[in-house]
Amino acid sequence: MGRIMDIKISKKILSILLVLSLVIIVSLFIILFQNEISTAKIEPLAPSYIDSSKIFLLSANSSYSHNGLTHCFVVHLSVRNDYTLQHPVDNETVMQGYTWFILYAKLYDKNGNQISAQPFIPSGQIPSYNQQSLSVNETASLDVSMATTSHDVDHYTLAFGWLGSFPAP
Repeated sequence: MGRIMDIKISKKILSILLVLSLVIIVSLFIILFQNEISTAKIEPLAPSYIDSSKIFLLSANSSYSHNGLTHCFVVHLSVRNDYTLQHPVDNETVMQGYTWFILYAKLYDKNGNQISAQPFIPSGQIPSYNQQSLSVNETASLDVSMATTSHDVDHYTLAFGWLGSFPAP
C-alpha cells in the first residue's frame, strides 16, 4: 500500500513540476518578446530625395527585428542614384560614375523626441560595412538597421553617414 501511495505522490509532484515549468517558459516568452509589439502605426516615407541629395527614395517600410541579441528597428528601402557624370555628388571626379553612401535612420517617438539608436554593426565588421555604391540611374534595395531598445518609434527620417564620389575612408 505504501508503494502505491509513493507512486501517486510521485505522479502528483511530477504533474506540479510540469505545470510550473510550462508557466515559467510561457512567462519568459512573454517577457522576452513583449517589446516586439508596437502600438504605433509607422507610415512609410513618401518618395522623395533623401536629405537634399540626388539619391531618390522610391519606397520604404519598416519593422522590428533581432540581430543576435540586439533589438533593431529596420528600414527597408528602395533607392535610385540620380547623380550624373556632369553633376556628381561633390566636385571630385566621379569614380567610374559611382556614388557611395551610408544611410542611417533617425527615430522619433509620437511627441517628436528623438529616440536613442545607433547603427547596427555586426560583430567583427568595420563601421562602413553597410556602404552602398550605385552607378548613374541604378536602383537598389537595402536595409538600414538601427540598434535600439525602444519600440515606441512613431516616425523616422533618413540621413547620410557618408555621401561621396569615393568610398568612405
